[in-house]
Amino acid sequence: MRGRDAFAIIILASVLIYSANAQYWFQFGATGDQVTYHNTGAAVTIQTVTQPYLENGSMGFWTGENLANGAFIQVGYVIENQSGNYPSYCNQYNCTSTDYLNKGNAEWFYEYFLPNSNSGTFMGALGPDGSAGPDGKLNRYSFYYSNGMWHFLLNGNQIGTVDLGTGSSGNNAPVAFGEMANSTDANTRIMPVTFSNFSFYNPAGEIYPVPHGYSYIGYGVGSDKALQNPYGVSEVGSRINYFEAGSGLPQPNNGYQLWNFGYYLKIISAYGAKNSTAQFQAYSSQQISEPKYVYLGNATRAVFEGWSGTGAGSYSGPDNSTVIPISSNITENAEWQLQYLVNVSSSYGAATGTGWYDKGSLVDYAVDNATYYYNNAIRYVFQNWSNGNKNPSGSAYANYPFNIGATFIKEYYVNASSEYGNISGSGWYAYGTNATVSLSNYTVRRSNFSQTSFYAWSNGSSTPYLNFIVTRPVAINAVFKKQYLASFETADEYGNKIFPSKIYINGNGYAKSAFLFPDQTYNITGVYYDNMKIAISQPISIARNSTVFVNLPLYNVNATFTDLFGNPINATVHATFANGTSESMQANDGRVSFTDLPYGRVNLSATYDGITEYASASNGAQIRRIFVSIYDIEVLMAIVAISFIIYFISRSRLHRST
Repeated sequence: MRGRDAFAIIILASVLIYSANAQYWFQFGATGDQVTYHNTGAAVTIQTVTQPYLENGSMGFWTGENLANGAFIQVGYVIENQSGNYPSYCNQYNCTSTDYLNKGNAEWFYEYFLPNSNSGTFMGALGPDGSAGPDGKLNRYSFYYSNGMWHFLLNGNQIGTVDLGTGSSGNNAPVAFGEMANSTDANTRIMPVTFSNFSFYNPAGEIYPVPHGYSYIGYGVGSDKALQNPYGVSEVGSRINYFEAGSGLPQPNNGYQLWNFGYYLKIISAYGAKNSTAQFQAYSSQQISEPKYVYLGNATRAVFEGWSGTGAGSYSGPDNSTVIPISSNITENAEWQLQYLVNVSSSYGAATGTGWYDKGSLVDYAVDNATYYYNNAIRYVFQNWSNGNKNPSGSAYANYPFNIGATFIKEYYVNASSEYGNISGSGWYAYGTNATVSLSNYTVRRSNFSQTSFYAWSNGSSTPYLNFIVTRPVAINAVFKKQYLASFETADEYGNKIFPSKIYINGNGYAKSAFLFPDQTYNITGVYYDNMKIAISQPISIARNSTVFVNLPLYNVNATFTDLFGNPINATVHATFANGTSESMQANDGRVSFTDLPYGRVNLSATYDGITEYASASNGAQIRRIFVSIYDIEVLMAIVAISFIIYFISRSRLHRST
């Protein structure tokens, strides 16, 4: 809108207690033409339509204009988005009163700006709660100049006056607008509001209908213009000077003629040229035209399907462009089919289903092959579609544009082979998964003394069972070699043959023999004998079937028990051995013997005549323990006594001789 008209209810919105930061002021409605210049007022009838879901900004419907000296004037009704206390009257000095207004109600207001003032201060008056009446009520809002004052009227009743320093609009035409003010977005839906009998006052004070109405879709002064104004204006039917403004209405170019004498051609179109109404000379010819496609974005388009016309001379048919005679008021409806672009993709092979689809139609999509072989050892296997479908084909409704992609996983072939035995685990594995390859029945007996047996995998692993993470194709082969029989002869430290129940080679247990690979060093790590494992370390290797001699750390332990005079004592002996077993026995002629003890370790307790002696030995050591018995003590005491007697006799004889 030109000049100060664009301020409209900006200032009113800025003083509402709960208003948001101002950003957008969208204006939409009708303007007069040059015939209405130099007027002394304007009037319009406006339908009250409350907007109960208003959450953002404020909304107003009014008539107003710029004046010759730069002042601005307007009157109409406003709808607030929050309940609270609002100023009911303000001038350039202050606001003198407030009223409590409820959100969503409509109140009359008038507002003015002093000449060339952009102060942002609200000046005017705001009516009481609901003063614009209920939905559907028609009110006549007007302003005019008389006796040095501008007068504001509601339904012919004066609601206020102001002196603005001039009595003329100058080269400015009146406007009748709807406005979304102080909004942060363009999302608020405005139910269309009807305007009628848009009029102006001439300098003589006479009031006349505005003869030609022109469209205006734009912004208020200071408004952010980053968002497109979504609101429109349209003449209602074929009635002159009767139009509506709000959401869902046509958005003709500014200056488009809304009414004039003649026949009207109304175009109703959701896309393309969109809605429009124009007046043309009767019986003239006019072309109606729409594009075949209207792209609403990269993935949405409308396809023209035909015209559906009403009125004498109208056209109904599939041609998107045609000429019609204006023989009456005509309405032409452009019929469209909304289509969405569906993009079906696959990283491997080919995918079908990409294309434009009518809204709501069924889309069939698929990959041409669920498995794509890069070579004999690498392939890509279909896993799922991006919409979660795990089948190579599917269907979906085109209710919106969408992209759907086929996901493939990379697989590698694990190829394990062997000349002998049975292989398990060969096959395809997804990258990063675990593979287990095993070889069973991997020994082929050649004779009693030789066999062919698994030696190692070609990757160097010596165990028949492999477990690894697959990160590339794998080809491994089981290597077999000849083995010879190794027979074991075991002996203790004295050369006496010993017969353990098991022999351990490299940690594996064998009985009396084992097949071994020639020219390979093994380590005998122990034997199992007398209920315990005896650890040893004896490297061995063979070149053919052989007998292997193994010396075991088995020793004999002998224990002797005597008294002080060397006489044997047949004590009761309790022995505890290294394998955790124990044994009790009676010494024979003062002796006990233990043969082939592991490492010779034994703990003894020997009891005789109430006296217990303890001893231990290892690695073949001999045990000797002397018991001091009561008999020994008695003998010693007798010897001592005899010695004293002999001593005193000897002393007595010596005395006599002296």
